[in-house]
Amino acid sequence: MDTRNGLINFSLFIFVFAFAFIFSIDALAAPNTFYGVLALIGYLVSLGASLFNGFLAKRDGEALALWYFVYAVIVAIITVWYMTRCGTAFGWW
Repeated sequence: MDTRNGLINFSLFIFVFAFAFIFSIDALAAPNTFYGVLALIGYLVSLGASLFNGFLAKRDGEALALWYFVYAVIVAIITVWYMTRCGTAFGWW
């Protein structure tokens, strides 16, 4: 994967994360289960695809691998935040 394709993928992941975050905020503000499921799917796709592309970039020795891994950590933190807010909203804890 060359750098240009890596940057396009990275910007696509940021785009997916932005929509997932907007859906999650809307799902938490109003009880909208469909948006909540879309947000969770968006977070999981962003996290999984970023880790996958990060490992591919690391294997090829590209500097963009660090950006993918940092992005994956940020998405993981926001996903945990979202899941704890969902658990509180559903009364699980």
